[in-house]
Amino acid sequence: MNFPYIYEPMTAATDLLIAAVSLYAFLRLKRRWTKPNLSECWYLMFFLLMAVSTTFGAILNHAFAYVFPPGNGNFLPNWLSNVLAVSCYAMALIERADSVRRLPPRKALAIAVLVESVVILVLTLWKRDFLFAEIHIAVILYVFSLPLQIRLWRDGYRRENVIAIVATAVMSLIPVVLIGKWHIGNWLIDFDISHILIATAMYLYYRAGLLWRVPNCSVA
Repeated sequence: MNFPYIYEPMTAATDLLIAAVSLYAFLRLKRRWTKPNLSECWYLMFFLLMAVSTTFGAILNHAFAYVFPPGNGNFLPNWLSNVLAVSCYAMALIERADSVRRLPPRKALAIAVLVESVVILVLTLWKRDFLFAEIHIAVILYVFSLPLQIRLWRDGYRRENVIAIVATAVMSLIPVVLIGKWHIGNWLIDFDISHILIATAMYLYYRAGLLWRVPNCSVA
């Protein structure tokens, strides 16, 4: 009799670490924002979908990958919810930054994010390749959100922008780790380290969210 076993225990564990941090952030912010506005609703969905995405990843893609072979599309729940999570982050930032001057209209930015997200979702479903989700993450984080966060910070907005910039900088280390195949011994491989970096970034995004309703958080 073949007993069930964990195929990639450390990778599954670090994926669940991201899920735990994201769920913690969702629950704490939901309790803090008793009547969330639109930007806060998008931000809450960002954390909730990240928790869902990484839970799927831990179970289907790493812990029991031998039960759910890739050809059956077991990666899709993880990939698609990841794409939606990052889109929610972009929408939250658009609503949050709506009052900043000299930016394109909020509706135009929202439509651009929506169109890009739909294209990425269709391509991911069609080609069944995580490359498109990676492109989506890069576009949202580094082409869209990072310049906007820097702009808000330079305009003397709030300390939340500094924390979000640091979080995005942490995320930028992930390609270096994966390309360089960094590892610590045999138990902590490049995927595990990248998951720890994502969990760290999610906690920083949570800390930034805690400042959304705190007065006198200007960095000027």
